[in-house]
Amino acid sequence: MTLPRDREEDFRLNILNLIQDQVRIVLNGYKILLDMLENFLNGAKTEVLEEIYLKIMKNDEEAKEKTRIVEKEISNVGALLTSRENFIRLASEIDKIADITEGAAFRILSLSKMKTKLGKNLNKLFMDLGQSVLETLTAMREALLATTLNSSVIYEKIEATEKYEKKSDDFYRTLDLELLSSELKVGQLLLCREVAEMIEDIADNAERVADILRALSIAIF
Repeated sequence: MTLPRDREEDFRLNILNLIQDQVRIVLNGYKILLDMLENFLNGAKTEVLEEIYLKIMKNDEEAKEKTRIVEKEISNVGALLTSRENFIRLASEIDKIADITEGAAFRILSLSKMKTKLGKNLNKLFMDLGQSVLETLTAMREALLATTLNSSVIYEKIEATEKYEKKSDDFYRTLDLELLSSELKVGQLLLCREVAEMIEDIADNAERVADILRALSIAIF
């Protein structure tokens, strides 16, 4: 039996709305991470960072619960949903952002416990990278929102996501070179490079989400 077009549309919109809520939670988690990074760079006490880390952990749990809801809904609809595999991939890539966010936060907390000081130039490069990744995530979210509005701006937002990802990659490469030429202790250097790489990885995931949205848009519009 063929599923009526309007009913399939209802399923699609419901899942997209759930995924939008998932992205909202994940984006909020990244903003908390950015706040944590800024506090660390400004020399905040470890106790302050521990409080922020707990917020990130709570957000990560909320994101995981939302991911489970999305996956359950996709499973319930099953093969009745066109491009089901893309919806599964979409939820998975967004969930990975929450995982990376928590991992980066843990490492920032570890750097604080090691009493790491980076200096003005490295501080600026870290914040430049962090803000650029935020722009990437924001553009990605706007692209996702466009899928439920039948909007012509979806491709514009996808291109914006890709543009910001490339900008983030440039910031990351510059930061990594600066870290390698710094006088940080080995343990601090390794952790700083991991934090930078993980933050840039979030932009990569956002770009992959945009790629999936491009594929979905062909079926939607």
